[in-house]
Amino acid sequence: MAEPKDRTSKDGYKPADWFWDSRRKGPSLTGTVVFVLTRTLDLPFQWWLLQSGTGIAVVQRLGASAVHQPGTTATSLGLSPYQTAIFALAVGSAAKQIYWKLFIGDTVVPVPFSLAISAYNTILNSLNTLLALWSVTSEQPIDQSSLKAFLTTCPPALPVGLVLYSVGLFTEWYCEIQRKEFKKDPENKGKPYAGGLFGLARNINYGGYTLWRSGYSLICGGWIWASIMCTWLASDFVSRAIPSMDAYCEKRYGAQWEQVRRKVPYKLLPWIY
Repeated sequence: MAEPKDRTSKDGYKPADWFWDSRRKGPSLTGTVVFVLTRTLDLPFQWWLLQSGTGIAVVQRLGASAVHQPGTTATSLGLSPYQTAIFALAVGSAAKQIYWKLFIGDTVVPVPFSLAISAYNTILNSLNTLLALWSVTSEQPIDQSSLKAFLTTCPPALPVGLVLYSVGLFTEWYCEIQRKEFKKDPENKGKPYAGGLFGLARNINYGGYTLWRSGYSLICGGWIWASIMCTWLASDFVSRAIPSMDAYCEKRYGAQWEQVRRKVPYKLLPWIY
């Protein structure tokens, strides 16, 4: 697709220049390697914050009180059940994003962009880890002496957060697979995709990201932190990302995109926005 001379949408929104650059198709071996490596390195970093006591030390250095740590660990990772759950959230997010870059994404990803995305996710994950270790925000169960005790004493934020995280991560992952399969068919060349999960909301992948990030935050930092995260992400998507994508699709697909907008009225999450 040749870049349009007029990048302003019919709604009067003009995406930033870097957004158009991010839509270019093509291979980017170095950027991909950097992305996979840096997202993978987030995992030993989160484990180190949890297992070594460094996260506790950071919380205390900031003048806050840390949660009480169980005397014994419950997994081969050397972590308590709650800490293991937190680490698993980081693993799931990294696995999904690495899978996307290796098997789904077809846009050029320069090294600086790869570093920025990875740094952004590591910062959010680290904030969640530290909030899980702060006594004021942590959703750590009272009793972690056994799996049964963990499950029976866990606060409501854990199961609710797990549902949000699971549904959101699956939604973001699977909707992109559906779109990829549609695009692979030569008969669909030059056509916008509005089927599958994208038939529920035009940017359902953004909605999925919002859900799993909010669930992650809820498990680690509680209801207030999850509300802040959800509001911030949704606001950014509504004010920047969705108008940018609308402008791009409008320029690329023309009248076809207008049909999609009429067919799929919701922009982020079905029946919500």
